[in-house]
Amino acid sequence: MQRQERAFDDPAPRTQRAQPTPPTPRAQRARGRVVLGFGVQGVRRLRQEGCARCLMPSPLGGAPLAVVVNTAGGLTGGDRFAVELSLGARARLVLTTQAAERLYRSAGGRAEIRNRVELGRGARLDWLPQETIVFDGAGLDRRLEVDMAQDARFLGLEMLVLGRRAMGEALSRARLADHWRIRRAGRLLHGEALRLEGDIAALGQHPALLDGARALATMVLVAPGAEAMLERARALLPGGGAGAAGLRGAASARDGRLLVRWLAADLMELKAALARWLEGFPGAAVPRLWQV
Repeated sequence: MQRQERAFDDPAPRTQRAQPTPPTPRAQRARGRVVLGFGVQGVRRLRQEGCARCLMPSPLGGAPLAVVVNTAGGLTGGDRFAVELSLGARARLVLTTQAAERLYRSAGGRAEIRNRVELGRGARLDWLPQETIVFDGAGLDRRLEVDMAQDARFLGLEMLVLGRRAMGEALSRARLADHWRIRRAGRLLHGEALRLEGDIAALGQHPALLDGARALATMVLVAPGAEAMLERARALLPGGGAGAAGLRGAASARDGRLLVRWLAADLMELKAALARWLEGFPGAAVPRLWQV
């Protein structure tokens, strides 16, 4: 019997095994959460997760200060960030952020920000984060929920920058949703929803929308007798409701709630106007970390 041997370089066809498809790489997403409990004696609870930090610098007069930090340097689609804050009876706190929050272009989905506040009897909170800068292609779903006692005081401010004018930025496509819900003694006192989607730069030129403004801000004061502060709030706004460079502001009040809105051509104009307003409004102050 003859044995046939086949060389290693024999070109005869062989059965090929199908190679498994490599898994699609998953993009890294930022996650951050701060849980802060604060009372008249100071911090009662502090929990920090992921890219979220909370600093409590020593007060230099005035109310204690809490500074929220996002170590990720910004947010994009799929990122999640949250602040959960509770103030005990008669506690006082000012909350701000270390820097502006930046919303970068998303490869899919939206960034989510969930903020929740609880205020005990006689508690006072000034919620004064720095501005949120939106870049072209960004997506955001942000929610602020406030539950407060009947005699608590909440001063809340949010700023949005829809492309930086000095950098020649324009939002040809973006998706923004911003929801506020403020309840006093279990009753919904203030609710609003802002939604902008698509070519925001073009939509913003409409006189019934932003009328060319790139920066906007909303301030809500909920406190016993807040409506009595209406005339003072209006006196601090640009004369006649419009500034020479397009700065505009308006205020209204009802049922223990004062609402003020601003529109401006750019961030610096807006932030300077907000600083003047806070400096002149009773019981308010500009956070030390703001750069105006």
